[in-house]
Amino acid sequence: MNKLVQLLIYTLLLFILFSCGGGGKNSNNETTDNGVKIAIIGDQSISDNAHKLLKMIKDEGAELLVINGDFDYKNNPAAWEKMHDEILGPDFPIIAVAGNHDADDSWELWQEYQRITADWDANPHLSCTGIPGEQSTCLYRGIKIVSVSPNQFDYDHVNYINKALDGDNAWKICAWHKNMNKMQTGGKLDETGWGVYEACKEQGALITTAHEHAYARSYLFSDIEHQVIADNNPKSAKLSRGKTIVILSGLGGKSSRPLQRDDNWWAHRENANTGAVAGALICSFGKTSNKADCYFKDIKKGVVDTFTLRKP
Repeated sequence: MNKLVQLLIYTLLLFILFSCGGGGKNSNNETTDNGVKIAIIGDQSISDNAHKLLKMIKDEGAELLVINGDFDYKNNPAAWEKMHDEILGPDFPIIAVAGNHDADDSWELWQEYQRITADWDANPHLSCTGIPGEQSTCLYRGIKIVSVSPNQFDYDHVNYINKALDGDNAWKICAWHKNMNKMQTGGKLDETGWGVYEACKEQGALITTAHEHAYARSYLFSDIEHQVIADNNPKSAKLSRGKTIVILSGLGGKSSRPLQRDDNWWAHRENANTGAVAGALICSFGKTSNKADCYFKDIKKGVVDTFTLRKP
């Protein structure tokens, strides 16, 4: 067989491969990629369930962990740090923002936690600015995570969010601990104000919180304060300026609480009533596409919620 014939055969094989989807196309002819996999949790503890959850997060192939407050509940920063080092490894990228159990009781205690969050922000795989654990912006492989602490540290968080996210077309995530009563499914009261929610929504950023020990994912909001739903598709949401979803991910290992609020703006809920124990929100954000595949996985129930995010 001469070289010309070999070249023709090779070209034909490549054409067949790409036509059948092997060249990075899915059934809808959309470009796919491996994505950047990020896990988001809150209300963690250093319990057996917390250990199991971290092991699950590692086994799922997450590259980055975001912790939205309430770290160990034992006032033991050293044990909390050691848990992550032993399970995820000392070089694993982690972003953590303060919760009420971390910062409200003792300034000296918070400084110990902040030393850990500052070390994590200095991870060479992250590019972070701001005040670790209180108000910061971190960039990880093209994804921007803005962490703030409304109702805990007295900053202008709304202005900070606007400056950090304005004009950025990357995947954007807002992360904090506390919430408003209507943005959780338990007994938490209005604590943060609506400003931080609306600021992130106006920038088209995914909003993630914790505080209530449950999981809940909203439909697409055009107005969070007044719970105006822009699209009630239960499996897909297109984030854009002025439209986003809110996700409560507070099943980090401490406990699972029963449902107290069952509002019609939630597309999915997990809590003690549904048998949820501990779980993480995990999203693979496309590096070359505008699509993110997300799911919530419980350490006992497995994957209980799947959905897709898109951005312009």
